[in-house]
Formats: sequence, structure tokens, C-alpha cells
Amino acid sequence: MLTLFGWIDGITASGVVIFGFIFGFFFLYKARKSSAKILSVLGIVNILAGLMYLGVFTDFLVVLVTETNLDNTYGLVGILSYIWFAPVIILALYIGAELLIPKRKWYLMFIIVVICILFEILFFLDPLGTFNFVPPPEVPPTGELLIDYNVNMFTPAGIIMAILLLAVLIILGFGFLIKSFQSSGVLRKKFFFLSMGSICFCIFGLLEGLTEPGFMVIFVRLGYLISFWLMYYGLKD
Repeated sequence: MLTLFGWIDGITASGVVIFGFIFGFFFLYKARKSSAKILSVLGIVNILAGLMYLGVFTDFLVVLVTETNLDNTYGLVGILSYIWFAPVIILALYIGAELLIPKRKWYLMFIIVVICILFEILFFLDPLGTFNFVPPPEVPPTGELLIDYNVNMFTPAGIIMAILLLAVLIILGFGFLIKSFQSSGVLRKKFFFLSMGSICFCIFGLLEGLTEPGFMVIFVRLGYLISFWLMYYGLKD
């Protein structure tokens, strides 16, 4: 039976997945009404970013139905979540490239896509090595807590993940911030919102990997969702 922290972990993860879909489809709806291509990309990013909690969400559903955790012998909890990481990064950086360097965007995107493909290959070759699971896959979980995990940054896949997050922080976070200082009026506000949204995405995404299940995950996952609304306000008409 789930403990309090298990319920908090499961409910907040479920909220990220569900609201990721709700926000994403809302952004897609608004993009269709305004013919804003970049906003439609953000809608897809939002849906995929919500699915990065699919592993915890699935484990939560399995525990509720069977009172036993999802079989994580082969690192399935991590796979279900981080299979979406590369598409999120590619689309997020596409937004940045389209707005900051539209004439040279495909040079950047080619490099990012190659790096993301390499990440996916390394990740699928060794999911158990890429993540530190609690409890470890060889220890049968009790169903009292959901399976927790964080990325092992000293693995090849972990190093690439850190590089990609750093690229998001530099290109989107700092790039949009510099652009806001160079602009004025409404445009300055839009670039500032985009910058803050990107920085929040990186910060709360990183904190997710460092925070143990408990009350803090509520604030971390709320901050994760808020980051996309900040970006939405930067892209909407």
C-alpha cells in the first residue's frame, strides 16, 4: 500500500502527464486559430515533456491496480520517461533557432539531431547503467513507494543529456534574454518570457533528477509546468 510520499509522487506525476496533454492541445488550438507555427511546435513540446513522467505515472497506475510496482528488471520506468527527451530537445531548440538564427537554423538543427540520435542509441543500449534506480532493479519493490530514479551523469548518455540541457539553457535561456535586452516594448517582454520559460525548464528538469520523493516534488513539478506557460506568453499574439 502506498505511503504518503508515494501518493504525492504518483499524483504529481499524473498531473504533469495529464496537464501536459491539456496545455499542449490548448496551445495547438490557439496556434491553429492564429496560424502561429511556432506556437504549434510548443504545443507538441508540451505534450512530449509531460510524457517524460510516463514511467512514474505508469508505475503509479500499476501499484493502484495490483499493489505491486511495475516490473523494472530492464529499466522500463526510465525508458518510458526518457524516450521522449530527445524529441523535446529537438523541438525546443528548433523554436530557439527559428526565432534567433532563422537563416542558419538548419546547421544547428543538424548537429542537435545527430547528438540526439546518439543519445537515444546509447540510452537504449544501457538503460540500467544510464539511471540510478531506487530500489535497484534486482531488489523487489514493496509497492509502498514508486520507483525513483535519476540520471547517472557519468555515463555516455548522461554526459550527452547534460550537454543538450546546457544547449537549451544557453541558446534559449540566455539567447532570448540577450535578445530581450536588445529589443523594446512588446517584443522585449516576449523574449523575456521565452527566456524565463527556458531557464525554468532547465532548472526544474534538473531538480527533478536531484529531488527525492517527498513534498519538494510538488513545487518542482509545478515549476516544470509553469515553464511552458511562460513560453506560451512569449509566443502568443
